Order: sequence, then C-alpha cells, then structure tokens
Amino acid sequence: MPRVVVQDLTTTQINFSLEGVDASLSNAIRRICIAEVPTLAIDLVEVIENSSVLCDEFISHRLGLIPLISTMAKDMDFPYDFNADEESGRTEVEFELHARSTSDQTYDVTSVDLQCYDKRVFPVKYTSHEDVGTNSAKAAILIVKLRKNQELKVRCTARKGIGKDHAKWSPVATAVFRYEPEITLNEAIMKSLTGMLLRLIFAF
Repeated sequence: MPRVVVQDLTTTQINFSLEGVDASLSNAIRRICIAEVPTLAIDLVEVIENSSVLCDEFISHRLGLIPLISTMAKDMDFPYDFNADEESGRTEVEFELHARSTSDQTYDVTSVDLQCYDKRVFPVKYTSHEDVGTNSAKAAILIVKLRKNQELKVRCTARKGIGKDHAKWSPVATAVFRYEPEITLNEAIMKSLTGMLLRLIFAF
C-alpha cells in the first residue's frame, strides 16, 4: 500500500517520503504540483499613467509574475467556467497601484505598493538571506524604479488559473523527487570482520 510520511512542513515548503509506489506516480505528483494546482495571478492590467523608463507591456508582465496568496482560490471560478446565471460565482480580484516620486532619490515601486480591494489576497513577500530582519519594503518584489516626477498608476485584475495555462499560475518554484537508497548490511560478513577492517571500511 502507498505510504506518505511528512518529514518537514513549513508555510513555504514540504518534504515527504512516498513509499510503495512506482517512480511514474512520484513524477505525476510532481507535475501536478507544478501545473494543475489552481492559484491566483494578475491576468489583466489597465495602465492609466506610466512615465517610467519601462514600457507598459514590460510592467504588465512583471505584475503578472508576482505570486499572490491564494487561499481563496478554491472558492473562485475559472473565467472559462463561469456561469453568469449564478450570482454567487466570482472570477476576479481587483488591485490598484499608484506610485509617484517627488524627491531626487530613486523610488522603488514594489509589490508592497499593490493594494487589493479584498484583504484576503495580497502579494507574497520575497525574503533573501540579505533581507532577513529588514522591513517589509526591502523584502518585497521590485517592479520598477522611478526618478523625480515619474509616476505609475495601474489597475489590475487577478484571476484563477493553473500552471498548464501559464507559468505565472504555477504554485511552486521547484518540485523535485529523488530515490532514497535502501541499505542492507550482511550481518554474517560483518561479524567476520576484524576491528582494523571495520575502521578501514567505515572510516571510524
């Protein structure tokens, strides 16, 4: 019988061992984690004002790749499955971003500047080794840099999707599996070895 043993579980990672199955099933689970688990991602961007050095398409692409907390994705409908007759159906979450630089210092527009109308949905904070212990602004994802009098104002729509449709809906950065070796010692031979041979073999 298949057996799953969770070895490590955090808010961002899980390690588990899977026993009693073929490698093809392990790989299928890995592929499902990448391509079949639904999440939320920004899918539509309306640019109202953009005087930054990046073009509208570049900024829209960056916004789409910002990972979002998607705990409510299970309660939403896919846009292509939405039934207009069902009043309870929901397919979209709205975001706004408005940033303007007024000083001579370069202003970093990050995922912290994204404001969602639904407080249950917000960007994931990126934390590198250098950002540990710093404020949330430094641990955010950079979108664009603004110089004095430059402005960026956009409206965004996040929708439910899967990684098979686009990588921005992929819920994991990496999903891998490996074989765990099963080591069996021959007790009869072990008993015949002297202390010197044991030290040479096992580097005691």
